[in-house]
Amino acid sequence: MDPRIRAKYGQKLTAPGYKEAIRQPLYDTLIFLSNSTTQLRFFTQGLGGGTKTDADTNLALNGQLSKGQKFVCDGVELIIKPGSAGGAVYTRQDVFRQNPALAAPQFANDLWALAQSGSLKIVIGGTGKPYLQDAPLLVFPAQSGLILAATADQSLAAAANQTITSDYARVAGRPYVIYPELPIEENNDFEVQLNWTAAFALPSGFNAQIVCRLLGILYRN
Repeated sequence: MDPRIRAKYGQKLTAPGYKEAIRQPLYDTLIFLSNSTTQLRFFTQGLGGGTKTDADTNLALNGQLSKGQKFVCDGVELIIKPGSAGGAVYTRQDVFRQNPALAAPQFANDLWALAQSGSLKIVIGGTGKPYLQDAPLLVFPAQSGLILAATADQSLAAAANQTITSDYARVAGRPYVIYPELPIEENNDFEVQLNWTAAFALPSGFNAQIVCRLLGILYRN
């Protein structure tokens, strides 16, 4: 654990009567609807809300930590995942396609359209007061992503269905560090907002999925 955090919040791991501290992010997942979405509000709906499972979020309550918990946020990252369907659902967009009849993948174009726009705001306390606001979204790169060792594009007259296309990109750069850290107490409303000035269509015309991860230390009984 960062000694600055231990000293600042006075938490011990083993002494009786103190909370335990673990390196544990808070994460939430929402769908960006092409040509419709102007705001996404993460962490407003906990597990079991709607169709959310632990693959979508690890927040148990709507907009709040569970009783006896405190979270100290020291970083933010966004994972942007372009899709291949419209409507109100998300269906992943594949990186590789092997059929010339399929539309060319728009993974990189969709990701760039989202990442070079929008702003992120962290609101704590239910008053609308922001504790972090920055833009565009590409300043919040994810720490991990797919690496393509090689790509190929071949068009064979005798076997056109063997044509292979590939398209992939990820935002890269220095992790977004928050210092001094942002403490979030139990029974204290909080959310992360992504805002766009106007709705816009993604190049593919399909929906995307965005995962917001607050990095930091979770204190619990």
